[in-house]
Amino acid sequence: MPIYASFLKTTAEGNKDIRKSRERFEHGKKNVEQAGGKILSAYYIVSRGEYLIVAEFPNEDSRVKSMVNTLQHGTVSYEVYKALPVDEFFNLVEK
Repeated sequence: MPIYASFLKTTAEGNKDIRKSRERFEHGKKNVEQAGGKILSAYYIVSRGEYLIVAEFPNEDSRVKSMVNTLQHGTVSYEVYKALPVDEFFNLVEK
């Protein structure tokens, strides 16, 4: 399945209830699963005040659906990048 690295930054609205971060993360995790995806790892990057979420989705449509469901709450902004395993990248460029 395709893998995506997402950077989520809490908005001013999200910071109002920052103590509910765990609750919002669990809600987001369920959202990812309902879209057919799976969170592989999740980190909080202290110096940037952002979350790094590495997830897999069956296709781009599922990833977009999950992203839209997350954005509509207004508590985070979002950047997402498709990630390739290093060996897959090497195989592509060596052909």
